[in-house]
Amino acid sequence: MKALARSYVWWLKLNDEIEELVRTCSVCQMSCHAPAQAPTHPWEVTRKPWERLHIDFAGPFDGKIFLIVVDSFSKWLEVVLVRSTTSSSVINNLRRLFATHGVPRVIVSDNATAFTSEEFGVFARRNAIRHVMVAPYHPSSNGQAERMVQMTKESLKRIIAGDWSIRLARFLLSQHITPSSSTGFSPAELLMNRNLHTCLDLMHPDVHESLQEKKDSQASKAASKLRTFAPFSPVYMRKWGTGSKWRPATIVKRTGPVSYMLKTPDGETHKRHVDHLRSRQVALSEVVNAAPNEANQEEESPTNFTRLPPHSLRNDNASSARRRKRPKLFDDFVT
Repeated sequence: MKALARSYVWWLKLNDEIEELVRTCSVCQMSCHAPAQAPTHPWEVTRKPWERLHIDFAGPFDGKIFLIVVDSFSKWLEVVLVRSTTSSSVINNLRRLFATHGVPRVIVSDNATAFTSEEFGVFARRNAIRHVMVAPYHPSSNGQAERMVQMTKESLKRIIAGDWSIRLARFLLSQHITPSSSTGFSPAELLMNRNLHTCLDLMHPDVHESLQEKKDSQASKAASKLRTFAPFSPVYMRKWGTGSKWRPATIVKRTGPVSYMLKTPDGETHKRHVDHLRSRQVALSEVVNAAPNEANQEEESPTNFTRLPPHSLRNDNASSARRRKRPKLFDDFVT
C-alpha cells in the first residue's frame, strides 16, 4: 500500500500515516494470521509412579469410544472401552484402576463435560485428588494424553481383525513392555519394578535356571578338587602358637564334609579343617602297624580297671641300680 501511494502522491510522514491506518483497522486485525504458538510449558516431573494421571477420550473409532489414562512417571497406558462419555462412566472406570494402582494425587484433563461436571468434582474432592484442567481448545497442554490418543488410534488400526477385547489386550501388553524413548525403561519396570513375562522371554533361558546350573557346576568342580583322607592316614595338622607350624598326627575319622578328627602321638585328639591338613609320607610298615593298634585299642584295653598311683609301684627294699661315682672335688687333693 505504501508503494502504491508513493507512486501517485507524496507528503511528509506518508509512510507513518499509512502504517497507523492499517494498524488500527479492525477488519485488517481480524483477518490477519494467528500469532506464533507459544512454547509448550513442561509439566513438573513426578517423583514416583501413579502420582499424576492424564486422562482423555479417544474416538469415536470404528463406532467405539475409549478412555485414555496415562501415568506421567512410568508412561503406563490404560485404555478402557466405555459405552458413554458421562461422568458416571468415567468415575466407575477410574475406581477400578484405583483399586489396582492406588489413588493419584493429581488428575489432568481437558474441559470435556464429563470432567467439568459437579459429579466428577465431588469424586475428586472425596479422594483428595487435585483436578487440573488445561486451557479450552488447546489439547497440546495435555500432551501426555494427546500423544497417547494418537498412538492408540494408529496402533488399533494396525492390529489384525478380531475380538476388540483381544485386540486391545494385545496392544496394551505391547505398550507395557516396550521401553519408552523418554525414560529408557518399559512402563512395567517403572510402575511395578519388574518386567512382565511374555512369550518373547522364551527366546532367552531362564535367569534363575542359568544361575543354578552355574552354581552346581562350580560346586562339582570344587568337590572334584577336594582333598580327602582315609582313616589311619598319617598327616600333618596345622599348629598355632610358638614353635613348628605343623604337627604330626593320624586321621581317626571324618566328622564332616571338610573336617576330620585326628590323634597326635602323645594321645591328644584334635578336630581340623581339611585346609589345615597336609599329607605325611612315612614308611609302609608304620602305616600297617598303626592301623591295627588304633582299631584294636578299645578291644585290648580292659573295660573296668583301677589305675594305681605311681608311688604304689615302688619297692622301697630294692637297691638302687644307679652307678655311684666319687665326687671330682676330692680329686684335687692328695691324701
